[in-house]
Amino acid sequence: MGGAYRCCEVAYAPVMFRKASGVVALLLVGCGGADGATDGGTTPTPTITPTSTVTPPSDGGPASDASVTPGSDSGLPDGAAPDVPRTEVAFVGGGDGQIRTYSVNGTTGALTPLKVLAAGGDPSYFAFDETRHLVFAVDSSSNRVKSFTIDPKTGTLTAKNDVATGGNGATHVSLVAGGKYLLVAHYTSGHLSVVPVAADGTLAATTDLVVAGAMAHYAELDPAKKTVFVPCLGANVVARYRFDDTTGKLTALTNVPLPAGAGPRHLVFAPSTPFVFVVNELASTVTSFGYAAATGNLTTVETKSALPAGFGDPNTGAAIQAHPAGKWVYSSNRGADTIARFSYDAAGRLTLEGSVPTFGRVPRMFSLAGRGTLAYVANQGSGTIYGYTVSATSGQLTPIGNTALASNIGTPKFVGTARFVDR
Repeated sequence: MGGAYRCCEVAYAPVMFRKASGVVALLLVGCGGADGATDGGTTPTPTITPTSTVTPPSDGGPASDASVTPGSDSGLPDGAAPDVPRTEVAFVGGGDGQIRTYSVNGTTGALTPLKVLAAGGDPSYFAFDETRHLVFAVDSSSNRVKSFTIDPKTGTLTAKNDVATGGNGATHVSLVAGGKYLLVAHYTSGHLSVVPVAADGTLAATTDLVVAGAMAHYAELDPAKKTVFVPCLGANVVARYRFDDTTGKLTALTNVPLPAGAGPRHLVFAPSTPFVFVVNELASTVTSFGYAAATGNLTTVETKSALPAGFGDPNTGAAIQAHPAGKWVYSSNRGADTIARFSYDAAGRLTLEGSVPTFGRVPRMFSLAGRGTLAYVANQGSGTIYGYTVSATSGQLTPIGNTALASNIGTPKFVGTARFVDR
């Protein structure tokens, strides 16, 4: 990724989650190696040890977030219905073949290790069914997707079965609304596959397999439950497919181009607003689109740099997340080793508000937790997970310190949480 670790010209970016009354949160981490030439060759050695007293530079947001109580429901849009009791679990996975689960303190964001499962291979991305207590992990090394049940209280995973994904370089998995299918994107072969999920979580052979485009890196069904979107880094497009929930079949729609040299990697739908945001790996930018739910059409709004001012060293963009309040979007930078925080207006126009250091190298994945009050980042190059609180008024990220630090965990590719319905 080039250069020594930098802790200047950076600010905060949040990953958020809400704690319902009586809810305990758990964190899941995945660890792994590089996912291709653009993910940076050798594994760097971390040069910063986070402490509970570390105070990184401000990103220009409000001077104080004292009015925000981490773990509260303040990150939810106004009028959101109260949630049923849930237990939030955090997951970490990657190339050492281990899946780690953590308890997340919904008030402080502190992480407590729960279980380590030797899943084998490279569990590099996860999807969750919070009602049925199911966890799905894509294994990039074997091109298989694995199904597990989980006990949210203990973080214990029990394997059900696994099936071939149909392509090469399986890199991303998502669960469609309704829970009947998984979508798997393949970086090496460019395939998009559809994997059926039975009521008990058992996986079956693929119902469809299509070539979405070179270096397909992500796949997700839209909130309208009609259109699948697939950012294809090599083809420099977002491929689109109409999805049939009855048959599990895909019908191709017109691709949506990105600016030359962008390299789209992941995307996110803005909550309660008609926008889609795409993080571009090669250009280290974020592109905003207007989104038409009825047709799945995307209309380009603009593209903005995600890099701190004055940063000129090598960098690649990685993950992107949208805050549940519908005001902010965040993307991670591998090289600058920051999380950028954008605000967006009623037209989908982006403003880079600042960025925060990740206190580690090569931040491949980050996630919002606590329904928008917490955030966690997986530093692939440093073997660490690091946590932040998130301001409900500015979206600014504030580092938690050692209580939200997990270290010596190989090369983590994934960190994310799920809020499993209590039974």
